[in-house]
Amino acid sequence: MTKKWTLFSLVLGAATVLAVPGFSKDTVVESQWAAAPVKIDGLDQDWQDATFLTDGGSKAQYALKNDGKNLYIIFRFSDPMSPSTIEFTGLKVFFNTEGKKSSDLGIHFAKKRVTADTLIAYMEKKGEALTDTRKAEIRKQNEYTLFEADVINAKKVAAPSDPSVQTDPPLFSAKFQGRAPIYELRIPLSRTNQPGGIGAEPGKTVKLGFEWGGLTQEVMKNMMADQAARGGMVNQDAGMELHADDMDSSRGLRAGGEYHRDPRTRLHSFWIDVKLAAQ
Repeated sequence: MTKKWTLFSLVLGAATVLAVPGFSKDTVVESQWAAAPVKIDGLDQDWQDATFLTDGGSKAQYALKNDGKNLYIIFRFSDPMSPSTIEFTGLKVFFNTEGKKSSDLGIHFAKKRVTADTLIAYMEKKGEALTDTRKAEIRKQNEYTLFEADVINAKKVAAPSDPSVQTDPPLFSAKFQGRAPIYELRIPLSRTNQPGGIGAEPGKTVKLGFEWGGLTQEVMKNMMADQAARGGMVNQDAGMELHADDMDSSRGLRAGGEYHRDPRTRLHSFWIDVKLAAQ
């Protein structure tokens, strides 16, 4: 009886260590402390010492670091098919400090091709003072890639304000390593003066959700163009709009009364519980 009780106590103790109070049973990931701020450049040079995990569905590898101000995340794609739609849809990161799988708060990280004039307008809107010489330099190139980090705030939750607190804005960059991209992200921990902040401190636990892909209009247009180029039955008119009737809830393209499934239309989504590192 004594041996059985001792064994039961040990098992209960182990379960208590692994459990995250108030959080559901998602994968628990320990963020690594970043001794220096991670440079967000779309490269993995700052992640040589990181422990990478793999999402079972997409086969994407990811790792997390944090310091006292920011959470840093990197995604590496080894399967060329899984990130195929991320170039069109971007990557959404949702966060919640109450252990809930909620998409109310988060950041939508997305790449966008813009003209030189659009980039100039964007930079000026962000507060940059551009000289005529600088504008002329920008206009030497016709197109640029804009890395946008748009705040998701479904319930319009106001961020605390404190003029004495300086918070970094969300930021990301992406570059191709071979045929697959690397996405490198920065999300502020504090929400003070920053609607895109998580609202957590080092040492705390936060639930993160990741989502990309799916059957978007941009993906539909590309698939229809591919099919038309192969002599398919679907015609693509310039500037056409696609409607819900053209989309299958199980991620397929309907043409000629049939659903054609394509792995490029798969929606990737998973959640983890992250224990932020404390210095």
